[in-house]
Amino acid sequence: MRWPKGRNTLSSANDLASVPPGQHLFIDANIFIYHFTQSPLTAVCTAFWQRVEAGEILGSTSVVTLTEVAHRLMLLEAIRTFGLAPRTAVKHLKEHPPVVTQLTQYRIATAAIAAFNVTVVPVTPEHLSIAQQHCAQHGLLTNDALMIAVMHTLGLADVASNDPDLRRIPGLTIWQPQPQRGSITHTS
Repeated sequence: MRWPKGRNTLSSANDLASVPPGQHLFIDANIFIYHFTQSPLTAVCTAFWQRVEAGEILGSTSVVTLTEVAHRLMLLEAIRTFGLAPRTAVKHLKEHPPVVTQLTQYRIATAAIAAFNVTVVPVTPEHLSIAQQHCAQHGLLTNDALMIAVMHTLGLADVASNDPDLRRIPGLTIWQPQPQRGSITHTS
């Protein structure tokens, strides 16, 4: 499992707003989340998506990443709509299925992704096998390791993400959203 030639150095982070035209990147869940929610990173992520939609930047993601986006947006909607505590939101939704049926905004948001001009890649058992190696080698959690495995199969070493755990992967170029001056950011 090697990155494309010349990508064996430590990972580096760059400003998401500076992605050069024609660049092909894998897009992590947090870039979608910031776009769909109100945060100091919303504007820069929305501007990034406009560039992807216009075909200026090539974007790929995986089905697993999209399920992560849907899950997080569902939880955020439930927390906001019903005043749930973030710590107990999942438990509450599991214990109260009718509450889940009342949530609609996360579905509207995830349905909108089809218009983003992003390639959605399926995940295979081979990806899972490679991901487990990344978990063991780099201490990544499953979804992050799965993302790296999919990136490997696509031959990508560039990722749009705000996940600090990815810095442990040698050879990645991380395109990270930067808050506008005076804003506070939270990693995801």
